[in-house]
Amino acid sequence: MFLYMTSTPPKWLYFSMVATGVFFATMDSSMVNIALPAIMAEFHSPLAHTEGVVLIYLLTTSATMLFWGHVSGRLGRQRVYTTGLLIFALGSFLCSLAHSLPVMILFRFVQALGAAMMMANGPAIIKTAFGSDQLGRSLGLMGIATSLGLMTGPVLGGFLIEYYSWRTLFMLPAPICIAVGLLAKTFLPRETPPSRQEPFDWQGGFWWVALLVIATSTLSHAADPQRSLALLTGGTAVSALALFFFLRRESFLSTLAAAGDHSQPSAIIPAALVRKKALLIAVSTATMAFLCLFSVLILTPFYLDRVLGLPASRIGLVMLAIPVTALVTAPLAGWLADYIEARIVATAGLLVCAIGLYSFTTLTGSSAPIWVAGRLGFFGVGLALFLSPNSASALRSIGEPHIGTVAALLATARTLGMLMGIALVSLAFALFFGHFSGGLDMKDYSGQQADNFIKALRYSYICFLSIGIAAVFLSASRPKAPEKNGAAKKDQPMAAPDDPEQ
Repeated sequence: MFLYMTSTPPKWLYFSMVATGVFFATMDSSMVNIALPAIMAEFHSPLAHTEGVVLIYLLTTSATMLFWGHVSGRLGRQRVYTTGLLIFALGSFLCSLAHSLPVMILFRFVQALGAAMMMANGPAIIKTAFGSDQLGRSLGLMGIATSLGLMTGPVLGGFLIEYYSWRTLFMLPAPICIAVGLLAKTFLPRETPPSRQEPFDWQGGFWWVALLVIATSTLSHAADPQRSLALLTGGTAVSALALFFFLRRESFLSTLAAAGDHSQPSAIIPAALVRKKALLIAVSTATMAFLCLFSVLILTPFYLDRVLGLPASRIGLVMLAIPVTALVTAPLAGWLADYIEARIVATAGLLVCAIGLYSFTTLTGSSAPIWVAGRLGFFGVGLALFLSPNSASALRSIGEPHIGTVAALLATARTLGMLMGIALVSLAFALFFGHFSGGLDMKDYSGQQADNFIKALRYSYICFLSIGIAAVFLSASRPKAPEKNGAAKKDQPMAAPDDPEQ
């Protein structure tokens, strides 16, 4: 527990520290998406290799967030969060100096370590400060910080790329994040470490990282025009083996814990959490929603650049539609999450996302940029309606002892969805574009291939639309939430009962 939260906590001070870190982290990620075509041009790399800049970031955060959630329980959320800000700043500055694509990817790995430390602890700090009854509203307001970061990134990124260089995108956040990290170290409260500290399950962690790295590398290789059937088969087999050993390890540790044997480390994902249907659905739908989101964020800038021929600054303005609509919708979604069942609000948001994905299948070679922005905005409304209620339902379903793990698990689900989205959209588009163009890669694109690009785009979006529809039905199957009395209890953190059906 936070030492300064025994009475009335200065919750808005803590909120501002976390929100500032979220703002700059999301601004950076949205700028990088806009920069992909420029990075691809400077390093003369194919699309599948260039997307490694985004892929390594998401892979690292997905693989390490559960670890940082465990570390924060030992060292304190304040220490892990502020250290993450400083490491993020260092990685960002190093990225601006990269002289080749492999070096760029290496420095993005450093940057991602810092981001994972922040993302694994931010929601837990917010829940402890605001309590369960105001959790939806606080997460909705956090959505404003996320939206502002996403809004600033494309506009500022497009301007910097067009008039300066993509390298300035990474120079900009470094000094600001250092300053915010020092402020957070001063103002965020310190924690008292628990008297009994359980060791981290390094064996399970190894299999988790191996699974993510090998599966993602296999999917990325599948999108490469020079792909090898032997490597694809071997990668798939080793991924399945890593998944088997991870699940066996988790089952073994959970069985020991249930029998009262604490001689071994706790499972990375405790069995008490796995049994909660509400949490499982929240994590699964978050993964699927972000998978669909990144199909839009990756494909649309290339469509605007290659097919419509827009300059980087205008691409940034068009892509601004998602965060603008999310900025308006997020507070409403957070308020609704405190008064209406998450099942209703979150499912409605996913339904809007699915309709938005369908609208992308109707794009043509002459679609007006304003209508592309309209499609993006509609999708953004759905995403904002989904996020706060979904996260609030997961955090409410567990008690205080597991809050760090669940916050890290939710963040892992989101980044895992992004990671899978990038890998799968690269694979789907590469296969469809290669089929329609007679084996060409995106680096060989010319205006004569516009029709083939549109066909590949349409079929790729249809694939992700099927995932979006599945997410709608899964979200609708959430267990009914307990009745609320309507009035939020003032600033009281509240632990939910450990009911497996919730």
